[in-house]
Amino acid sequence: MTEKKLRLGAAGLGRAFSLMLPTLVLDPRITIVAGADPRTEARALFEKDIGGRSYASVEELCADPEIDAVYISTPHQFHAANALAAAAHGKHILCEKPMALSAAECLEMIEAARKAKVHLLVGHSHSYDGPVQQARAMIETGDFGEVRMLHALAGGA
Repeated sequence: MTEKKLRLGAAGLGRAFSLMLPTLVLDPRITIVAGADPRTEARALFEKDIGGRSYASVEELCADPEIDAVYISTPHQFHAANALAAAAHGKHILCEKPMALSAAECLEMIEAARKAKVHLLVGHSHSYDGPVQQARAMIETGDFGEVRMLHALAGGA
């Protein structure tokens, strides 16, 4: 039996998206189905390289019924509005950091996600990365004794 893949839409096709793209593409649980960016050239490159649909606005992206979750990698000042749009359309949200520009915006994002019953994940959470999961499994066996300290320096792959 095959697990259903998470159908991801990318809001913002700039640097943050480019840095995250290898991880997203290599994850067998994810398929990138659409992207949004106001720049025509960014959308054309996305369509050519990824093969997904593209939209000029995040609102259009969020309205796409084939998207389960939205990865928000737009400029910081748009994070709150983008997250609210995603929640309003019932999409789970993965938002780059900073979450928003004010505590009030953050609280509004949290409330919108709760109301829509969607998940809101902010920033670089490496909890689900393969090496972190492997370390957790090793720790849980107890074979190495009690954990006293963990240190990760440039822990990303």
